[in-house]
Amino acid sequence: MKQYSTIALALALVATAACKDNPVANPIDNPTADALGGLNHSTLQLLATGILGQDRANADVFSYLGEPGIWARDVYRIDASEPRFVQETLGGNPDPGSFSGSGSWNGYYTAIRASNTLLGALAKAPPSEFSTAEASAIKGFFRTVKALEEWRVIEVHDSVGATIQTDDPFAVTDIRCKAAVLTYVAALLDSANTDLVTAGGATAFPFVLPSGFTNFGRNYSTVAPFILFNRALKGKVDYYRAIDRTNPTPALFATAIAELTAALGAGPGAVPASHFSWGPYYTFVAGGSENTANVISDSKFRLNPLLKDSIQAGDTRASKIVTATVLTGFGLSSSITYSGATATTANQNAPLGILRDEELVLLRAQAEIEAGQLANAILDVNEVRTNYGLAPTTFATVSDGRNAVLYEKRYSLLFEGPMRADDLREYKMLSATFRRPETATDPFNAALPIPRGELNARSLTVNPACTP
Repeated sequence: MKQYSTIALALALVATAACKDNPVANPIDNPTADALGGLNHSTLQLLATGILGQDRANADVFSYLGEPGIWARDVYRIDASEPRFVQETLGGNPDPGSFSGSGSWNGYYTAIRASNTLLGALAKAPPSEFSTAEASAIKGFFRTVKALEEWRVIEVHDSVGATIQTDDPFAVTDIRCKAAVLTYVAALLDSANTDLVTAGGATAFPFVLPSGFTNFGRNYSTVAPFILFNRALKGKVDYYRAIDRTNPTPALFATAIAELTAALGAGPGAVPASHFSWGPYYTFVAGGSENTANVISDSKFRLNPLLKDSIQAGDTRASKIVTATVLTGFGLSSSITYSGATATTANQNAPLGILRDEELVLLRAQAEIEAGQLANAILDVNEVRTNYGLAPTTFATVSDGRNAVLYEKRYSLLFEGPMRADDLREYKMLSATFRRPETATDPFNAALPIPRGELNARSLTVNPACTP
């Protein structure tokens, strides 16, 4: 990203305390929109850079990119000096006070609070500072970012729940249940979309976006392409709302299909394979003034041997699986790794997709399967399969369709986020009935707990029952 030297200053302006309901946070460390004053182009750029920098940090962490892959039985991290990578994933439950158990909760809410501060300051900006279209574009963009952050929290905390950030940065709010949070996220995305449509598709955002938002198939620096991202995220959220194993809403499958189709701009089987890589990305520069690297580039990562055993002959995605030195420890052993995990400068600098069109095609196939539109789902699944050298497939049942799309997502989206863990949870397949225990004490973890600091703020010692 550009101008990352400003991130620390930007975040210090809006949210230096780690968590929205940290009881030890002093007001002086958490300026309100009133304290910041009216927004102008200079402060907007500063805050936008900081917020997107924080989201990049939220996406580029072990608890988001690595840990869910371990839950999903695809990934190991074997480090003789740090047993918690195994003991709190495949060998026992995560400690809410550890790096593994607390995850990136603080970072998600830092970005949300910063977005709230920016939006509050926008309301106080002089009328001459931003046009009506620009103001609507700003609101649409950062409401979408807020929704993305809340979605990330649910991806890794699942039915444990999350809080819904209010405009009061010091409020200690209830832990809300997954369904309530996703309902809020969906409404926020629709509100953001209304803002974006009001702004007009040709309107340029009045701040510079990082290069990962402009160089990968679409240029998101104007509103029209960003509307596609907003609808893509809404389609993803609505699909998981529809299939939620504890609170399903089947009517939303059709909604998700429509939203994903709008985001892709093409029907089943009609998305060009050349568009599969399209979408916004985060980029990295290892060393230099920025000194950030893609966290996947980690010599301690290994792949579960079952990943190599399960890939179909002729699948060109096999190139993602490479031979490595054997790592053994804590009951695990593997001599294969992800090609992007080898310690090279190229891997440290490798861009990370936020939401690519290839994932959208497979999400649409999942929604089509659940909606009984198997013929359309087969078209979408085969569009991905044939792109990687495999013969077309077919399926006649929902169960077979699920297995078909799980295969494609497993190898297409390896190490891009919690997607496989998301799917196995909702399909009720993350258990010893469907997956091999990896250790003698494998608890089949599927989510992170509420962090210790959040529990302390509520005078709790264990995860509370969430509020619907």
